[in-house]
Amino acid sequence: MTQHKEHAERLGRALRDSHRQALRLDEPGCPVAMLERLQSWQRERLAVTYADLLAEERFEPAGYFFLAELYGGLHFRERDQQVAQVLPVMVRMLPDHLLLALSEAFELQAMSLDLDLCMAHALAAEASEDLDAALYAACYRACDRQEERARQIELIHRLGLQLNEVVRHRMVLWMVRVMRGPARAAGFGELQAFLDGGLQAFTHMGDGRSFIETIYQRERTVMERLFAADPDPFRL
Repeated sequence: MTQHKEHAERLGRALRDSHRQALRLDEPGCPVAMLERLQSWQRERLAVTYADLLAEERFEPAGYFFLAELYGGLHFRERDQQVAQVLPVMVRMLPDHLLLALSEAFELQAMSLDLDLCMAHALAAEASEDLDAALYAACYRACDRQEERARQIELIHRLGLQLNEVVRHRMVLWMVRVMRGPARAAGFGELQAFLDGGLQAFTHMGDGRSFIETIYQRERTVMERLFAADPDPFRL
């Protein structure tokens, strides 16, 4: 019971932090257009870095789930609001390990937006029309957020391992699937699609540890190269 309460409180904190980060998008002077441009560039970079994984039928759904859902840009507010509305029901019905996975997903979302906003402000200050690897690397170092960058990658790693374990529990998969119709009818379609999409993608993959470890190792290497001012940080 204590563990269940701990995970529920963590999910609540993660949601509140995600909401606070999202409110920054409405502040005067927030470079929203630059933020969208940055996130589009980063998704394109990730698609190149993980082209080999995306090309494998087994890994493709999980790869696109990471790109489109866990790093899908600014279109997350409706989903966050839906989670906040049904949080007491989720805490009562969902098992501890799924509450933990959801907590880490929202923590990752909030941290990624915070880091991206720092980058967007730095890029806007450069007033450059072209966003390329050299400018990205310079602004990445200028933000000087190495500790948070390392934690972001650790969260991606832990979340991937959590999802890899969650999909072994058939009752969880069944519960999320049967919620599809009622959730949409009640106006919680975005939330249900997020849960269902992630779990189905990882189920399709089978044992996803090699997928998760590949992402973890490559992103650690890219981060270290960027902070070391490596002239070609994104090479494979």
